[in-house]
Amino acid sequence: METKKQPKRKNRLTKIFSVTSTVLCTIAMTMQSYSAAPPTGVDSSSYSSLVDIVFWIAGIAVAAAGGIPSIIKIVQGQADEDPRGRNAGIAGAVITGACVGALVAIKTILF
Repeated sequence: METKKQPKRKNRLTKIFSVTSTVLCTIAMTMQSYSAAPPTGVDSSSYSSLVDIVFWIAGIAVAAAGGIPSIIKIVQGQADEDPRGRNAGIAGAVITGACVGALVAIKTILF
């Protein structure tokens, strides 16, 4: 006979396994990128420029996709005197800023 504790335990183990595997994969990718160095005599400036451009495009896309609706939500909430709408817009802007900051951190750490 199966008790109600079994699904909770299974869910908890699944979450632990997921977090552990994510951390281990991140560490493995980071170590691989640290150990990867171009051979002597190879110019990697074009690769660095390409990575910079890709991260700029990604940052602008994230800022536009999250920032513009958040600013609109803030303005609509302020105009309608709706504090919930305004606060939701502020929260969206903060989350968007955190995502852009995470992009900058990833670029700095991995490249």
